[in-house]
Amino acid sequence: MYKRLLSALALVLVATASWAQVLNIGGHRSVYDSVNGMWLCSLPEAYFGSDYAAMVNYGDSISNFAINGDTIASGEEFVFEGVLGGKKYTVTADLNDTIQIDGYITFTWLPVVELYGGEFTDYYSYATVVVNEPDSALAEPMFAKIKRRGHSTNSGSSHKLNFRIKFLNPEDTTKQNHRFFGLRDDNTWLLDGGQRDMLRVRNRVSTDLWLDMARRPWYADSLPNARSGSRGHMVEVLLNGEYMGFYSMCEPIDRKQLKVKRYDEEKEEYHGLIYEASLWTRTVTMSSPEELNPNMASWDGFLMKYPEYEEVGKVYWDPLYNAVKFAGRADASIQLRADSMGYYFDLPVMQDYYIFVGSIQALDNESKNIFYACYDCQDNHRLTMFPWDLDISLGGNIAPEWDTPDLVRPDRPIKWISNLPMVDMMGVKKYRDEVSQRYHELRKTVLNTDSLVNRFRTMINYLDGCGAIDREESRWSYDQDINWKELNIRKEMDYVEDWLRRRFEYTDEFEFLPAPEYPRGDVNGDGEVNIADVNMLIDIILGGEDNSDGRSDVNLDQEVNIADVNDDIDIILNS
Repeated sequence: MYKRLLSALALVLVATASWAQVLNIGGHRSVYDSVNGMWLCSLPEAYFGSDYAAMVNYGDSISNFAINGDTIASGEEFVFEGVLGGKKYTVTADLNDTIQIDGYITFTWLPVVELYGGEFTDYYSYATVVVNEPDSALAEPMFAKIKRRGHSTNSGSSHKLNFRIKFLNPEDTTKQNHRFFGLRDDNTWLLDGGQRDMLRVRNRVSTDLWLDMARRPWYADSLPNARSGSRGHMVEVLLNGEYMGFYSMCEPIDRKQLKVKRYDEEKEEYHGLIYEASLWTRTVTMSSPEELNPNMASWDGFLMKYPEYEEVGKVYWDPLYNAVKFAGRADASIQLRADSMGYYFDLPVMQDYYIFVGSIQALDNESKNIFYACYDCQDNHRLTMFPWDLDISLGGNIAPEWDTPDLVRPDRPIKWISNLPMVDMMGVKKYRDEVSQRYHELRKTVLNTDSLVNRFRTMINYLDGCGAIDREESRWSYDQDINWKELNIRKEMDYVEDWLRRRFEYTDEFEFLPAPEYPRGDVNGDGEVNIADVNMLIDIILGGEDNSDGRSDVNLDQEVNIADVNDDIDIILNS
């Protein structure tokens, strides 16, 4: 085993020792892109906009090295005049005195991440990762295992790939943590390329919006580091020496992120639990659940994410199963929803989630792409919720090969939300009024239209300023991943701004409104008190479902009986 490990490590490390990697500028690695003949060097943002005098070093295999026509010996200083994002400094050289090299050096203020290994698949394979941060010259190769990730974005024909990285100790392949960009110290990191997003940053910026607007989980008062989603940082990625564009390098959503309690291995006892809704099914919408096989790690679109089946050899579905079954029962009774939904779900977070997905029209997140977390099932089964994978939002098409204007128009009503607990609770007057109040509070802060537009423009300007947008567009325009369309990120940003402004004009006027006030005796909620209300009252008393949101208690004595019928008749006769 140890020999095989050393062989694998040697194979992936050899790539980092190639002639193309030895160029060093001011102590910063310059990473070679064989697609464009480009050396990409990460520098602090403060270096841009002025001249940069730096020592240039390169390996013995390179001779006649020249930048902008000036021959530079290894160890000699060169002044890069007027450093700007996207600016190119031409390079010529000879490799081993036989091969002519022609290319250019350019600078970025994004970290540059290098991945080296074989053909990465759905299964982990050994790899080397180098993370070149602009403020650090100490980029060292790190041993890891990498696999591709994603569902529709991970098809065999996909080109811009998403990755999951697990860093390992090369001595024994145990987990090894690393901290990047001031985020958490951990062994697992994700690379999300926004492959089908024509803006490329909908997921990253929308996730940051959620982190800023969502109330903390019900259990988090004593857990200051519990987070409601994944943090990340934009980076530029090269895969086996080929430029892949910019990505969000982010933390996964897991137990350490959500701070749910750890599984007790000694007692083999469940505590914290995490489930993921990964497919569109009636079980996931909580409307008509399939039967559950309690020994399976999946349930008709739901996945058990923590603890992992592979680690504990069993699964525990009770908190989610009971919540899903309750949602179906409460669908028929407003009173049941009002009294008990908060036992199964974290209602303040659910309110924020409804506002969030409805406001930015996150079409792929109202039932699927949700994580449900239970803090400690030994004490409380209540589930809180978090979004994941927000690419299809803010007017973005469902997929680049489809044009879906009716589905993504900014004035589309939010009746498309089918997650049963979220929808049904809007029939409870007190809850709906709370959602309306919360929405209007958020509109003054994080959901202010100008603030939202600035949030996205700031990210686009940040990527534009270091030249990353031009590099991304050059790499992926007219690619199959986006159905051979032009990738024009600035134009898409203009579209997103227009969409946001029109969206919130619409939602302010037509959505997130308080529950209407009804005259006493208006049992059916049509705005009038007449014989139809008496008939509905009689049906309720005889055993029919009461969907009146409390209006059936006409005389306000906390009971619904013949006395309410008499009061309703009196109101009609005296009106």
